[in-house]
Amino acid sequence: MERESDARVAATEPRMPLDTKVVIWAFCGAAGAGLGFAVPWLLQFAAEHPVPYADTVKFLGSFDSPAMVIGRPAVLAVIGLVIGLFLTYHSATLRITDESITVIEGDDIRVIARDQVGGVFRKGGKVRIESPVGRVLFDDDVEGGKAVIAEAFRRHGYPWEGACAAPGRA
Repeated sequence: MERESDARVAATEPRMPLDTKVVIWAFCGAAGAGLGFAVPWLLQFAAEHPVPYADTVKFLGSFDSPAMVIGRPAVLAVIGLVIGLFLTYHSATLRITDESITVIEGDDIRVIARDQVGGVFRKGGKVRIESPVGRVLFDDDVEGGKAVIAEAFRRHGYPWEGACAAPGRA
């Protein structure tokens, strides 16, 4: 088999590029700030319609002191940023070698030996790794794009079963 005669390939670790992470952080922070600016108008709008506790909703929407006008968007922007950081931190990272796949999720690390892997493919937006008998070994979002992940598994000789485009195509 040609694979056995090839020199060992260095470990591959598909990662989300920093610029993509920054876009996610900025989007979440901006969404939080936008919500902070929109809350008073949304509450006033809701108070004009038949909703439970309309007086309370109207009262909450009436705060217009400078501290609230500036503070609400700032606090919600920070909350949005924290959510963005949480999303990018908890995306699984795969370290793929010829012998094993190491799954890193936050502080948790799991190793899946090559002989345990029967097939690898994308299911929805997630990467799924199954054993030869069909047991699911991993099924989650991972860092890196579709083509990069597919190429990483192919490079190390894993049975990639996905319908992802051929290497070099997106």
